[in-house]
Amino acid sequence: MPTSPNRLLATIVGAVYLAVGLLGLLVASHGLLFGVLEVNLAQDLLHLVVGVALLVAGLTGRGARTANTTAGTFFLVLGIFGLFVAGTAANVLALGPVDHVLHFGSAVFLLCVGLGTETTDRPALAREGSR
Repeated sequence: MPTSPNRLLATIVGAVYLAVGLLGLLVASHGLLFGVLEVNLAQDLLHLVVGVALLVAGLTGRGARTANTTAGTFFLVLGIFGLFVAGTAANVLALGPVDHVLHFGSAVFLLCVGLGTETTDRPALAREGSR
């Protein structure tokens, strides 16, 4: 099991988005997943790609922090984009209010952990001990 906060979060969020993408593929085009999430093929594929990327980064430990930060930024942009296109023909991802909440929530968690943990600086005691 991943030990760092970034690996753990990437693994959990990746598994959730992978599951949502797979489940979304089982729902008919423009159907409702769990009775609240409107899904379509484009959104399902997007969830699968993000899910796999985060899951691989979390399980291998290679770039988990970068993956969390990148995915968090992506979900933040997607959340903002969704606010402007909801109810228009430009809403090709079938984004709705529940999607906005989930995307903004994912963005907050991913960015907080990605940017707020595991800095590349050595601890102060290690720096002083090497003098």
